[in-house]
Amino acid sequence: MSGTLPDDAEIIDDLVVLGRAGPELIEKDGRHTVCLGGWSESKGFVRLYPTHKYSNAKRWNVIKVPVIKDPDDYRDESWKIVGSKEDWDHLHEKIEKVDELSRPEAIELTKKIPKTCRHIINNREQSLGLVEPEIENVYLNPIEDPEPIHTDLEGNRLKSKGAYQQKLYVEYTCKDVCEAKTGHDQHCIEWGMYRFWDNHPDRDPEEVIDALHLRDDDYKKFFFIGNQKNHPTSYIIISVIRWKKDKMFQKRISDW
Repeated sequence: MSGTLPDDAEIIDDLVVLGRAGPELIEKDGRHTVCLGGWSESKGFVRLYPTHKYSNAKRWNVIKVPVIKDPDDYRDESWKIVGSKEDWDHLHEKIEKVDELSRPEAIELTKKIPKTCRHIINNREQSLGLVEPEIENVYLNPIEDPEPIHTDLEGNRLKSKGAYQQKLYVEYTCKDVCEAKTGHDQHCIEWGMYRFWDNHPDRDPEEVIDALHLRDDDYKKFFFIGNQKNHPTSYIIISVIRWKKDKMFQKRISDW
């Protein structure tokens, strides 16, 4: 990472990637982007937008990145990578992988991050949080009029999450701390879900539910949730973190 940073920029060098959302297309300039979220010991929850679809920002990677606050985003957790527009073609090079959590380390971090409820973080005007769900239902809703799929000058398909034929929703309550009287019914935009649909176009779209282990009682699930910039009281599931229960429990079952 070289070059002089703007005076109002800083470097976050301890950001653990918790997940990425589905792809979006910024139509006015053709940037095909994803939203990245993670946890920093120095900053707490962090949102980076926009970022490239492909970079060093894989889940559980620890990354170092030069950032600047977005004057158009009121959310405290939101940052932009320095040069996110003018340096777009090389923006992925600014995300430097400095470490990668092992499975035990990732499990310990999952345990360590405070669990919450959408109502709690909304009341605190926070835009990101980690919940431990008790899942009641998982279902797909068809999209009646999907967005068109654009192509760039090289013929690459620029498909946004609104261009898929269906959306995934999860009905759940938050373990121990839920303040919702009727539970939550949230749209899931986990990156891996869209990759599954892209890689398996001939398979039943509902198979993604099993791929995410959302109905599998052998897996402990956590939802990394965040609100939407233009709808601050509306929260969505950015990432589904899941661990095989026997892997989590083998050290200290009393933790749960």
